[in-house]
Amino acid sequence: MRAGDATTRTIFGRSKELRAISQVVKEVSRGLSRVVEVVGEPGIGKTRLLVELHRDAAASRMTVLAGRSSEADRHVPFALFTDAIDQHLAGLPPAERERLAADPALGAVFPHLTGGPAHRPVDRREFFRAVRDMLSALAGGTGLALVLDDVHWADQESAELLAHLVWHPPAGPVLLALAHRPKQAVPALSAALSLLARQGLVQTLDLKPLEPCASDEMLDALAPSAGPGLRAALHRASGGNPFYLEVLASRWNGDQQQHEPDGPCPRLTATLHAELCALPEQTRTAAQAAAVLGDPFDVDLVGEVTGLPLAAVFTAMDELAARDVVRQLGTSSRFAFRHPVVRHVTYRTMGAGARIAAHAKATAVLGRRGASSRLLAPHLDRTASVGDVAAVAVLVEAAESAVHRDPGIAAQWLRTAARLLPDRREHVADRRRVLLALSEALARDGKLVESESVAAEVAPLLDESDLQARGRLARLRAANSRLLGGPAPNAEAEKLIAAVDESAVGVALRVEIAIDELLSGARVDPAALVHVLDATERLGDQGQRATALAAAGLAAIGASMFDEAEQFATTASELFEQLPDGELLTWLDGVVWLCWCLVYLGDPVVAQRLADRVVGLARTSGRTPDLPRLFTTASSAHLAAGAVGTAARLADEGAERGTQLPGTRLGAMTLTAQCRALTWQGKSERALEAGLAATRSAGSVRELWRSFAWMALAEARLLAGDAQGCADAIDAAGFAQLYPALRAEAAEMMVRACLLLGDTHAAREWSETMRDNDERYAGLFALAQAQVLVDTDPNAAAARAAAAEQAFLCRGSRLLAGRARLVAANALAAAGKRAKAAAELFRAEQLLIECGALPLLDQVAADQRRLARIRPAPEAAGLDALTTREKQVAGLVTNGHTNRQIAQRLGVSDKTVEAHLARVFSKLGVGSRAAVASAVARLRAVGGLLGEGA
Repeated sequence: MRAGDATTRTIFGRSKELRAISQVVKEVSRGLSRVVEVVGEPGIGKTRLLVELHRDAAASRMTVLAGRSSEADRHVPFALFTDAIDQHLAGLPPAERERLAADPALGAVFPHLTGGPAHRPVDRREFFRAVRDMLSALAGGTGLALVLDDVHWADQESAELLAHLVWHPPAGPVLLALAHRPKQAVPALSAALSLLARQGLVQTLDLKPLEPCASDEMLDALAPSAGPGLRAALHRASGGNPFYLEVLASRWNGDQQQHEPDGPCPRLTATLHAELCALPEQTRTAAQAAAVLGDPFDVDLVGEVTGLPLAAVFTAMDELAARDVVRQLGTSSRFAFRHPVVRHVTYRTMGAGARIAAHAKATAVLGRRGASSRLLAPHLDRTASVGDVAAVAVLVEAAESAVHRDPGIAAQWLRTAARLLPDRREHVADRRRVLLALSEALARDGKLVESESVAAEVAPLLDESDLQARGRLARLRAANSRLLGGPAPNAEAEKLIAAVDESAVGVALRVEIAIDELLSGARVDPAALVHVLDATERLGDQGQRATALAAAGLAAIGASMFDEAEQFATTASELFEQLPDGELLTWLDGVVWLCWCLVYLGDPVVAQRLADRVVGLARTSGRTPDLPRLFTTASSAHLAAGAVGTAARLADEGAERGTQLPGTRLGAMTLTAQCRALTWQGKSERALEAGLAATRSAGSVRELWRSFAWMALAEARLLAGDAQGCADAIDAAGFAQLYPALRAEAAEMMVRACLLLGDTHAAREWSETMRDNDERYAGLFALAQAQVLVDTDPNAAAARAAAAEQAFLCRGSRLLAGRARLVAANALAAAGKRAKAAAELFRAEQLLIECGALPLLDQVAADQRRLARIRPAPEAAGLDALTTREKQVAGLVTNGHTNRQIAQRLGVSDKTVEAHLARVFSKLGVGSRAAVASAVARLRAVGGLLGEGA
């Protein structure tokens, strides 16, 4: 490592280590001698940390000597020290160089001292002493840093000298810094470093993989447009290794989520390829066979595939383990590559023909041993020939066992099985089975269009009497159409129901039809599902019954039958929570429906817990295509519970994944959740963009997600200060056709919008539309009433806001509770109770900080500043202070005129009216138009000092 090697890139996730080397440099600058050891796996950032140490030492005016070992120089004595020191000696003043050259031990190794040949016979003890003294001399008064990289490749002589210097550090301000891979360390040096580290004489910086937050910081620089899903995938693929992360991120370009299917980028491949090519041929052959077998692999299988004697294979494993290419698993005879990328590159070092031959050999060996279909499938996938029916059976069996865990690989094996099947009549049944399983695997893998294409291919092949297969296909196509946004193929489902009415297939189809109707915006009579619920009870499938109950709960909410909906949801929650993880994964649709049901019944906490559980299961089990809707559901539950930050993170990842999958409905769903979360984070511009994108994705057909999208946009506009835009969005959503659970939210939003527009009468009317709502929405009704009453009856407003807060807190809706506290504070301030208002603002602030609701925190800060400026003043003095024009403006406000109407009436600009009104507010000691109207009305009641203002 030369000084010129230092790059300008920032080092990420190493703040603790950076502080440590900075401290060490300071200590050496004060005259002390120090040893620093940097250890970690390849690519972990050892060299980058040495670069930072190099910079710190140079900035402290220390002399910095840097060297690096290489495998090619392992048999050249003292190559590491020659690389680090000899060139520096050539640049010394002649007198100093002559003084050092007077010691024959040094001249025997460092040719620039004498100009003669190096590596003459030398007494080790004398040479080690001479080097130690030389380093002290070179340190002088400013200090010396000897920085040595890749010490694991050091020649034996350099390693011994380094061990001596560690045991006997040079006198004076000398910093010895070395980096190496611990699994390949030179034993004698490693032992010395370990012992001295335990004694506190060596500082060891053991570099671990980057945490996700550090990976995010790195990706901010490398791939700033990468979303959270891609960032998480890159972190997992790299294992937190900075080098792997950098090169994998460099393959991501624009909107591509994956690097090239052929594997890692050329830079990474070249680096690892060079490491592998340095291996002895027999060792490389064993490594290639291991790569064919896959991780983890058994040593004896490597021997059978390569034909090498077992002793030779064990020798090869020793060499590979010493170089940290593979690692032993515990004390067994099983090994694994240090990273999947290393295995991939090892695999690619083989020619195509050699790979196929090795897979064929592995197939034969595993077959003789009676290996499972899961172990045989990767090899058959590459070697089986058309007509090999036995291979088809193995591939299908392996795919069926893998589809829940890895639907992508299952689909690959099923494609191969379909290709291998002979095109003969006796294999039609096999083709039906393979294609149906392939269509299901593709759907699980998120390839919905391809799944639908295969489904269309298999449909004509199905036997009319095979009701089970027909039912599976009908459910699959209904689910595909639900996510793609097309019309549901319910005709085939209805026809099937007649034949399989009370079977598991019939129940599933009825539930699918009910959900499709709900999503299309239709009302579903919950009574129509009673028959289905009875059937699920008889069938005894707990997951299916919970799913049917969740669907019935949504239908009941749609019919405003909230007590029934709560009963359905409570029972479904109990059933789902009792299911083991593996079983729960098979009923993800039902879990999603239940979570939405709970959110709109005002129970976000249970929804939050259940959604988090299935998101975690889907992540760990490879259910990637299910994640967009699961993220969306979990985000909505967290937002309803007041966890804005978590909701935003989930929504961002859901939108990133959802917009890359086909289907208008899925896009609308994920963008809607993103819009809402961004709104409450205070990111208005992005929220509005997401809301508009959601409404475009939802299209013009009136259905449930279209309403959700317009409602989210309305909320974003309202918090951005666009009250009229909010009203327009609610109008576009179609208030009368809204899902009942949304109507209360829409009405409360309209109350706020009307108040911002200065239309108190309309705000009051909107609040009255909520009077007959179910008691679950009593909190929203009380909040709406409070906002309307703030300026006319502030004491009553404060009481209604307090009632709203209690209702929200009882149901775990902390964000709404924070809003209620804010309204209560405004009401108390309007009532002249400044101390109580300040206390309520403080309570609101604490809760909203917990929620992370930045727009409301901004409002709290503004209200606190306004409250601090309010000074009680006699009302009569304020009225006397109004000018004639201000009285006219106040009178017109009292009569319900907007600023635009007042400007037209008085023949002035809107801004002039705003200026007059601001002075009216200040002189009357009020903060709203409604409060002006209230003051004027009281004045008229005692004598009418103000006319209409015209």
